[in-house]
Amino acid sequence: MKHLILVLIAAILFAGCGSSTKLINSWSDKESTPKQYEKMAVAVLFPNSSNRYVTEQAVVEQLKEKGIVAMPTYDLFPLAGRAGEIVKLMEDSEAIKTKVKTKVKENNIDALMIITVFNKTTEERWVNDRGPGIGGTGYYGTPYAVPGAYYDYYAYSFGTIYDRGYFVDDVTYFVECNLYDVASEKLLWRAQTKSTNIESVEEEAKVLAYIVAKQLINKKVVEL
Repeated sequence: MKHLILVLIAAILFAGCGSSTKLINSWSDKESTPKQYEKMAVAVLFPNSSNRYVTEQAVVEQLKEKGIVAMPTYDLFPLAGRAGEIVKLMEDSEAIKTKVKTKVKENNIDALMIITVFNKTTEERWVNDRGPGIGGTGYYGTPYAVPGAYYDYYAYSFGTIYDRGYFVDDVTYFVECNLYDVASEKLLWRAQTKSTNIESVEEEAKVLAYIVAKQLINKKVVEL
């Protein structure tokens, strides 16, 4: 019994501090035959370069653990930590395509995974930290037996609205992962995730990496 209680406590604590990253959509090309790739490159396109680096490393490490040969592209592809290239390359999409193709060929990359943020939403939410049990019925009892005058109820309700409450913004990021076969240039697999109120990029990156690796194996996108 004691062991069971400890397990339940651990489960509750884990749930309370768990990651917010969840898989919301997944697709794979059923007509493609799974094959073993000699070098899969991972390119994360995030506005923040440090977040890109952390996420690429997490995904690459997880793929390697599953037996998939992978490499990051942070120091390889356009805009790879070099802010000076951004303005120039954004004006010429063909230049970006040429650079990527050249780097892929030079490094013998036969599969490319591109991970990018495709949407971001912000929702304002009211938080009242007075705890459970507040409200008109909490003060007066049942709604069918309401003692006191209207001004009593008004004063109490006023307090529940304005006392010790505040607005917070729930920020949700939607991330898309696409895996391409370089030789055929075909899209092999696509997945979308969402993460709300990210507290640790490192932790969310690990969860995203786990989802990616699990999907590639379970859907038999690649051959180990």
